[in-house]
Amino acid sequence: MPSARVAVLGDEALHAAVLALGFEPCDTSPEALVVDLRDAAAVRRAAAMTGVPRVFVGGDVERPLVAALGLDASFVAGIEPARLGPALVRILPTRTRAATRMMVVTGARGGVGRTLLATNVARRIAKQRRVWLLDATGSGAAAWWLGADPRSWPSLEALADEMSVEQLALAADEPVAGVRCVGGVGLAPTRALLLAVVRVALASDDLVLVDAPIAFDALTASLAQLAQRTLFLAYDEPMSAAALPSESDDVWLIGSQCARSRVGERNVFRALPRDEPAVAAAISGRAAVRGALGRAYDDLSELLLIDTS
Repeated sequence: MPSARVAVLGDEALHAAVLALGFEPCDTSPEALVVDLRDAAAVRRAAAMTGVPRVFVGGDVERPLVAALGLDASFVAGIEPARLGPALVRILPTRTRAATRMMVVTGARGGVGRTLLATNVARRIAKQRRVWLLDATGSGAAAWWLGADPRSWPSLEALADEMSVEQLALAADEPVAGVRCVGGVGLAPTRALLLAVVRVALASDDLVLVDAPIAFDALTASLAQLAQRTLFLAYDEPMSAAALPSESDDVWLIGSQCARSRVGERNVFRALPRDEPAVAAAISGRAAVRGALGRAYDDLSELLLIDTS
């Protein structure tokens, strides 16, 4: 989510305090003002900016005036972030995050369990909501786990400019009720084709879940820009820890085979336990994973369903 836009009417120290809080200082279309009452020019500028909620900062000299005007609740003595932050949060308009329509599953590197997570989450979510599962890797691994036989990506290239929901449904395979798998064994899709398929799938109002290449692939970067939620898998080891994305409300960091709730120095949103017997049992029947890992997938899927509502 983007940071709130705050107009800072005061000196460089006040700008630095607002920036340290993670807000975006701006001069146009602010969501809030921070006004230093000790700065006459700042007060004059604030007087001309009507209709924007504001926080006033000052000292003991300004406090009586603020009290006389009944603005105590909007006054902060000093510019310490610990005082200024809560005052700004109180006046900022509430932001409502749009329900998730598209999720991307990616990771710091190969072998972290992206496809295992994507197929298991798709199976669980499909009990309550239909899912398009797009295998953007070209490996056909998602189709294998589901026992599906969708058309290959190259066979869909000619439809990229004119694809409909009905055509996409014919190209998919649905061996698991509620999960329509797109993308069989062969080459990965071109960016143009994949984005066309995403557009069509979203038009159906079903959830779109993409099993994507590693996070630094250009195709994955394009997908992440369209998705409301990215699930980023990483091992708790130095190479993965060094490749973690910047912290964002839209990215859930998932620890893969993780015995603790951190990857390096970062807290994870959820940790998936190492459970080789459960994975082996699932492989033998190409079925949903059970056991401790399955329970972790259950928990994650419930949270994702809430995220889509």
